Amino acid sequence: MSVVKAVCLIQAIVFADVAAAAVVVEVQGPKVSRPLTNGVLAVDFGRDAFGWLETCLPEGDYVVRIGEKLAGDGRVDMKPGGTIRAAEVKFRASGSGFMRIPFVADERNTAGRNGKTHAVAIPEKYGVIMPFRYVEILNAPGQVGASSVRRHILHWNVNMDAASFICSEERLDRVYEFCKYSILATSFAGVYVDGDRERIPYEADAYINQLGHYAIDADFEMARRTFDFLMDHPTWPTEWAQHMIMMAWADWMYSGSTALLERHYQRLKDEKLLLSRSREDCLVVSFPDHSRSGKRDIVDWPPTERDGFAFKPVNAVINAFHYRNLLEMRDIAEALGKTDEAAFFADRAVKVRDSFGRVFFMPDTGLYADGEGTSHASLHANVAALAFGLVPDGGKSKVVDFLVSKGMACSVYFAQYLLDALFDVGRAADAISLMTSDSDRSWLGMMAQGSTITMEAWSLKAKKNQDWNHAWGTPPLNVISRHVLGVTPLKPGFGEISIRPQIGDLKFVRGKVPTCAGTVYVEATPEKLVFSSPSPVKAVFGSRVQTFKAGSHEVVR
Repeated sequence: MSVVKAVCLIQAIVFADVAAAAVVVEVQGPKVSRPLTNGVLAVDFGRDAFGWLETCLPEGDYVVRIGEKLAGDGRVDMKPGGTIRAAEVKFRASGSGFMRIPFVADERNTAGRNGKTHAVAIPEKYGVIMPFRYVEILNAPGQVGASSVRRHILHWNVNMDAASFICSEERLDRVYEFCKYSILATSFAGVYVDGDRERIPYEADAYINQLGHYAIDADFEMARRTFDFLMDHPTWPTEWAQHMIMMAWADWMYSGSTALLERHYQRLKDEKLLLSRSREDCLVVSFPDHSRSGKRDIVDWPPTERDGFAFKPVNAVINAFHYRNLLEMRDIAEALGKTDEAAFFADRAVKVRDSFGRVFFMPDTGLYADGEGTSHASLHANVAALAFGLVPDGGKSKVVDFLVSKGMACSVYFAQYLLDALFDVGRAADAISLMTSDSDRSWLGMMAQGSTITMEAWSLKAKKNQDWNHAWGTPPLNVISRHVLGVTPLKPGFGEISIRPQIGDLKFVRGKVPTCAGTVYVEATPEKLVFSSPSPVKAVFGSRVQTFKAGSHEVVR
């Protein structure tokens, strides 16, 4: 993905230095090491991570190969494709203890080092880092083993013990842990970046990263720093601007603080809500594909993942996001005591809802068109309509059946809204089936390719320049927390909590969800829900809706 608006390098460097205050350095030894033929020592650190390598070798000349992927012969793949990382470094060991291997900076993702890029800078004290899992030392003497190699990795100080999940389906457990680790591993920059190729914050990436981070740790600082950065350095897609209101709303609901809302309210309204682009019926009109501003609709990324979406000046996906933004701005205005503006947003949302149905709904099929002037109905238009509450109850079954028939006909990013939509209408079994699939468009499929961090795309076939370290690939993490365990805030700061587990065909689920009010524990089977909450709870289980005081409770069907 390219960026139209350049970012000020000086500001980026200063911001990264501040953000890095909560980044920690962890030293790791290899998980596995084995001598290969011809004096080669092969090392596996178990999982991919961002950092640097140190070796303790006898004096002499060596070659080290570092990478994220193995080739078919079990050696480090030096031509892994895309922007999957691999490097070869020649160096001379002094023989006097551990020395750092001198990685070569990548010109595209090392802001401030060459004056050409706008990536978030890694502070100079950390030097050049890269993601890697595997190491080979060539010309290694026989006495050199695992103790001669160590890895220093960077990551945000995430409490990885704050959340947990286990269920009757081992594949879903694996997907949860895969996504959970991905949040930790991609936090190396101190702000949410889109991956190693660019190391740039993007709004949609940041939103999914934010929800994933909240699912495993009640820590709001990294999301806020990313939000502040993106307010001053926005990127080009129309929907990415719309995600900023979603990020602000989530910060308030999960933390209970209105500080971020107060600081950015007017700019959210003026710059992100897109009111200036609305026509008389309150629907948003998209920019032309080649507008001078560089702004344009994205729908999904890469373009091959759009299910044939037909772009029109009045776009169903953009307007579904707009409807959600209006409802969120209504809530935000109410939280800030702006009652007149809250009423305006509420009234506007009703008008958008009515216009959306009139313009995009196709009675002959029961589906929603991609845009005004086309009869093409993509997965994306119908997911957006369903996920954001624009499909009337009587029309949901046709839309849901259509989505289920399509399967994962979208990118790892838009999977967030597909999964949300299915859970929102009670199709938990279908959503869980997508999360536990082992197809080539699945999270298990990512792992089968060798990645230990969620990927930018399903495969190199889906995106030829993709990387293996993209946190926007973690939707199952927040979906499991919010829908499978079913824990969400009903009031800001989890002053009241909704617990509505949706377990589909699973025999049991069990887990804990961290909140700013304390930890919520949930265990559910088809017959029984047991939970413990630090706040009052509205529990939805089967057909029963009950309210409870803080504490431990049990609900039986």
